[in-house]
Amino acid sequence: MFDAPNAATLSGAQALVRMLVEYKVEVVFGVPGDTSLAFYEALYDAAPKIRHVMARDERSATFMADAYARLSHRPGICECPSGAGAMYSVPGVAEAHFSSIPVILFTSGVTLAGEGKGTITEVEHHKLFEPITKFSSFLKTAAKIPETVRRAFRIATTGRPGAVHLAFPTETMVDHIDRAKTSLHAEAECAAYPAHRTRGAATEVAALAQHLNGALRPVIVVGGGANHSQAGAEVTRLAELLQAPVVTTISGQGVMPDRHALALGVIGDNGFHPHAIRAVEEADTLLYIGCKMGSVSTIKWTLPSPKADRKILQIDLDPTMLANNFENTLSVAGDARLVLEDLLPLVAKAAQRSWVDDLNRERAYFWAQAATELESDAVPLKAQRVIHELNKRLPSPSMVISDAGTPTPHVTRFLRLSGDGSRVLIPRAFGGLGYAIPAVVGAHFARPDARPVGLFGDGSLGMAAGELETLVRLDIPAVLIHFNNGCFGWIKTLQKLHNKSKFMSVDFMPGDMSRVAAAFGLKAWHVETPAELQTALDGAFAHDGPSFIDVVTEPLVSDLPPVYSWLKAAGRDPLKSGH
Repeated sequence: MFDAPNAATLSGAQALVRMLVEYKVEVVFGVPGDTSLAFYEALYDAAPKIRHVMARDERSATFMADAYARLSHRPGICECPSGAGAMYSVPGVAEAHFSSIPVILFTSGVTLAGEGKGTITEVEHHKLFEPITKFSSFLKTAAKIPETVRRAFRIATTGRPGAVHLAFPTETMVDHIDRAKTSLHAEAECAAYPAHRTRGAATEVAALAQHLNGALRPVIVVGGGANHSQAGAEVTRLAELLQAPVVTTISGQGVMPDRHALALGVIGDNGFHPHAIRAVEEADTLLYIGCKMGSVSTIKWTLPSPKADRKILQIDLDPTMLANNFENTLSVAGDARLVLEDLLPLVAKAAQRSWVDDLNRERAYFWAQAATELESDAVPLKAQRVIHELNKRLPSPSMVISDAGTPTPHVTRFLRLSGDGSRVLIPRAFGGLGYAIPAVVGAHFARPDARPVGLFGDGSLGMAAGELETLVRLDIPAVLIHFNNGCFGWIKTLQKLHNKSKFMSVDFMPGDMSRVAAAFGLKAWHVETPAELQTALDGAFAHDGPSFIDVVTEPLVSDLPPVYSWLKAAGRDPLKSGH
């Protein structure tokens, strides 16, 4: 038995599970296979200390672990069997790693005795994952499990967090280790992230304060690193001291309440706010916090435009990201929350800035103009009307998870969070489809206090529909909203803008997807009118189980969304409110 205190030995699988218990792992996401039998037996014996959540697809299991890690601030643990199972898990591991999310994947492999003999499902897992993890290891002896698991947690959670992979051949899982000669201890500080936080150098923090105190038009640009660091309170306090507008990347959304007078909204190419972009362009000092300044947030490095006297300041826990894409005036390496804690006592309180008042007048005008879109009764329904109705009903707190594609520009522009611990998750490293449905499962286990809401289009549904059964089996109280426009909307719009509307392989057969959801056991609605949308949303949020709303929406190709580069390509002014 797992808990037998007098057992002289433990199998490798038992040792692995015991290590997970020591790290206070509560849930493991995965798919069983013939090479993982020993691991599953050890998990069975460890119940109820660890819960296993069976996904219907290995990619889904890794997306669940990714969302869990983002919201729990603990490593997300997932496992899958050999061969195809390992290969199917690549997309989720890559997304987590390049989004700086600590996901730890275990793969089970064929026997060592079968290496090189054409054994079915044999593949060198550790090599497969080397380019998309911080650490990928092949454990050939059970005795190496405890120390390697400690190393895995330490690597995943320290510095710039990221993914880790451990591969276990059959012998490693079934062979035994001597308990008297093996320590199964955990490093408690690496059970959460960011672990071993680092402060910025005192001289650099003092110089940072000096630059900010002397700024006439300071703007704070917040990326996902601030959310990972849980630095929202410190960002808000700094903004209020400086009377500095705060703009965010997509991953930085939610760091401040969206209706705060200094929270101007999202910058970049996808779902931007015109007044937020104006703030960046007119700033004399830009402070980037936990932001890598990638292609989307900078509109391919054109925002901000070159200005000789503009100061660019950057705080990031990864020194290799400092001044990576722009010439910085000052770079500070350190954890966002700790650097801001040290910075705040050095910042002088600024007077109200008339410039900020002017930006807020433009912001108010933007929302007044947007009302026409948000309240449109047009049929097919506009995607922005869906977000508008969702805003009215979002419970507090809630986790809104969107797939890349159709929902994203409307979520980033029109969704409004109240600063009550609610979050928005959108996969931004690779923008893969099929994320939202499995991610609501991980979100629920990370934050059972918050209602998970998943937004996705036709392409994503086709890739992840099997997980609808998972939602019903686990009774996840998710509200799923399907934007049914009968096409790969993002690609079809690009074909219109750049291929002279030569549409190819982007259209689907139309269908009522609520019937698919109902067949899996979800409470489901098919929506075509504003009245039906309101009824469905009211019903879904009143329901205490999983629900699915199939909304027939206008395709992006005929109602161009707020994507900066697309509006320019169409000959429109992206910065004109309401374009």
